[in-house]
Amino acid sequence: MLGSLEKIANACKKIDFKTTKNKTKDKKKKTDNKENTDQEIAPELQEALTEVSLWLNTQEDETYLFAVIFAINIGNQEASLETISQFLGCTTYQAVAYFPTLNALATKRLLQRNTDYDNLQTISNQYQVSGFVFEAIATGKSLEHYPQMETVYQLMERLYEQITSREKNNQSTKDLIQEVMNLLRKATHFNMVQKMLDGFNEDEMILLIYLAYGFVNDTMESDVERFIFYAYDSMESKVKVKKELMSGSHRLVEEDWIEFAEEGYYAGKEMTLTEKAIDFFFADDINTLEKHKAFQPKHFNVLLPDKVKTSPLHFNEQENKELAFLGNMFIEENYQKAIQKLKNKGVSAGITALFYGYPGTGKTQVAYNFAQQTQRVLLMVDMSTVRDKYVGESEKQVKQIFRNYKRAKSYYDKCPILFLNEADALISKRFEVESSADQMNNTMQNIILQELEDFEGILLATSNLTTNLDKAFERRFLYKIRFDKPDVLTRQKIWESKMPELEDTQQKSLAEGYELSGGQINNVSRKYMLMNLLNDQEPNLSILQQLCEAEYLGQQGKQVGFKK
Repeated sequence: MLGSLEKIANACKKIDFKTTKNKTKDKKKKTDNKENTDQEIAPELQEALTEVSLWLNTQEDETYLFAVIFAINIGNQEASLETISQFLGCTTYQAVAYFPTLNALATKRLLQRNTDYDNLQTISNQYQVSGFVFEAIATGKSLEHYPQMETVYQLMERLYEQITSREKNNQSTKDLIQEVMNLLRKATHFNMVQKMLDGFNEDEMILLIYLAYGFVNDTMESDVERFIFYAYDSMESKVKVKKELMSGSHRLVEEDWIEFAEEGYYAGKEMTLTEKAIDFFFADDINTLEKHKAFQPKHFNVLLPDKVKTSPLHFNEQENKELAFLGNMFIEENYQKAIQKLKNKGVSAGITALFYGYPGTGKTQVAYNFAQQTQRVLLMVDMSTVRDKYVGESEKQVKQIFRNYKRAKSYYDKCPILFLNEADALISKRFEVESSADQMNNTMQNIILQELEDFEGILLATSNLTTNLDKAFERRFLYKIRFDKPDVLTRQKIWESKMPELEDTQQKSLAEGYELSGGQINNVSRKYMLMNLLNDQEPNLSILQQLCEAEYLGQQGKQVGFKK
């Protein structure tokens, strides 16, 4: 079996010799009566052509033309009608007769075809020897059209390569499907592949593969417009597939295998595999996928435990008890025991807590402290990115938050904390529907209620709501901790932590005289520090009292928290 560059090159040299004689005879205007060059050179070519034909599994006319393309390519040129005609010493018009043979070689993947248009919209075809063929020739290895794939990564790279080859017009849609199917049939040792072959048609598999490539590369979303434009060569097919996807009538959309990404429906029209599809196709092969990129989903501010800023907090006696219990439960050993007990009881293995009450009482900081103390990643939702001006988009984005959280649970060693900070708009009483915006808010809330019902993991939410919390949400949160204004003793501890330079009597005087929250006391201490930045003077109680008065802003005596 032929397996070296030398033998292929030898065939090309003989072909080059033949064409040189052709050109020489043309210059002499064929004054002699010898037989034509094909007949003269055939014996010299026959041995090389036969050997190469056996190796490539081609007919001799295909082998001959392959050697011509090879010779042109190693001369650092792409083979076009012009370069082929120059090489063979014929006219471009005569070279058109080689189209069927060239296309046959492209179908066999021995050549890659690139169809393009010049500025005058004149069609142009260029050919080059396929990379895997050239590599086999150069290394003296056997020719493997479809080598065995060892990992899902290798398979997805090869499949995606075929789709991008179609994007460059190197093959028809029919050829693309044939190549993809050939690759899949050689990779049935992957459960993902067998499931595709068993349950989906060829067009569906092409789209699933396109989106799966995004998943294994942690980008998740793929531009469906680009896919449709390049994967299909007929306008009818493009319009049909696009219409089905956009209307939701496509089987993969209807059966929840694929979906539009949270910001893609009206903008970039990006699609992604659903959680159902990811679980179905990759559950058995997920261990072969390397976690080679950071987990950075949209809508989340990912706070690693070692990067979270902690702060000492002081609470009233009842709050201290409840927070101590919850923080202790989040320690990994205790958390695993709690989850197992919930599962044994046949209930949802989720721990959800709502921190509600007066602003500035430390609700957000508690979540930060829990994350650092228990070494859990805090996934803080950026609520400003969830609401969308388009009806239907915000609802999708809420779903995406919980889908991404499920992904995060698989990604991190410890169950991360899903943190809905300042979730007032999401958990307030539902609106009477008077507009599409009201309908959107209510739909978003219904989605969250359902997600909370089935939630598994750790979820913390904060709210400054006092009396306007929807009753349905009260039931969905396992723990509800009310953050009241600190009492006198707690306020004195906060003054001591914020301004240790004050005398005990000054701290006590401020604690007794002003019913401020911890956040307000922190503001007073910071403003005082800035006022005295340029002069080192003793704490001035009179100035501190003025700053405390300014912090009230008419809030003294205001009722907070849920009605009892």
